[in-house]
Amino acid sequence: MYAPSLLDPAAESLKLSDVCGATQVAREARTLLGERFSSVTFMYVLMRAYEVEYNAARDASRWHEFHSGPRALSDADLEKLLAPWLDR
Repeated sequence: MYAPSLLDPAAESLKLSDVCGATQVAREARTLLGERFSSVTFMYVLMRAYEVEYNAARDASRWHEFHSGPRALSDADLEKLLAPWLDR
């Protein structure tokens, strides 16, 4: 796991970025985190940037672009899951 000092700048940049929708947020997080991008670091920056609750961030970490399998979330599922926090 990375130290918060390595992830907080990405969370702050994500918070200030002009992206709309959960899929764009996830892709922007991937760009900002670069080689540090994983389901765990994605969870962290979601919680820091948008105050997403832990359980929702954990579920979002199953997004199909970095998690495969029967429980993977589609883009539409990710949008629906994160809408309460991103629509603020």
